[in-house]
Amino acid sequence: MKIRLALVTLLIPVAASAQDGRIQLEILDKLAARASEKQEVTIGPELLTSVASGLVPQGPKADAAKQVLSKLRGVFVRNYEFDDPKAYSMDDINTLRKQLLTPGWVKIVSNEEKGKDGNWELQEVYFFQAGGKTNGIVMLSAEPGELSVVNIVGPIDFAEIGALGGVLGIPRIPPVAGLR
Repeated sequence: MKIRLALVTLLIPVAASAQDGRIQLEILDKLAARASEKQEVTIGPELLTSVASGLVPQGPKADAAKQVLSKLRGVFVRNYEFDDPKAYSMDDINTLRKQLLTPGWVKIVSNEEKGKDGNWELQEVYFFQAGGKTNGIVMLSAEPGELSVVNIVGPIDFAEIGALGGVLGIPRIPPVAGLR
């Protein structure tokens, strides 16, 4: 009974967090300690609101960009490079991916390559859907010696993001019918 209660206690933060489109990136801390290079970006809702005007250059789409940023609840990026290509394993990746098996998460992109030489690559993109709307995105890219995870939390309206082409380094992308 104690073991079951401990497991439930451990899973509650993951399940609660995953319900808003945010994943627990803290599980990557042990990998970060092994990395020879690391880049970490953690921008919560308060910082997004306060820095939006400084991030967005003046121009015809500035207000639209600020509006999109004001709706987000967080942008979290983890990028680690390792001198040892075996510094982490697929088990480490699967620990992170388990969070994306909870209700609401939908995998929309999956690319896995396994070479004869034992090298491999993995790229995945997940959307968090709640109430018929996209409320989060996770992008995962892994290969021997490098791991990148991006988690954008908050309502994502693809029509608005498409309108931001040319702002904040977002390329001009034609709107896709049916994505909202």
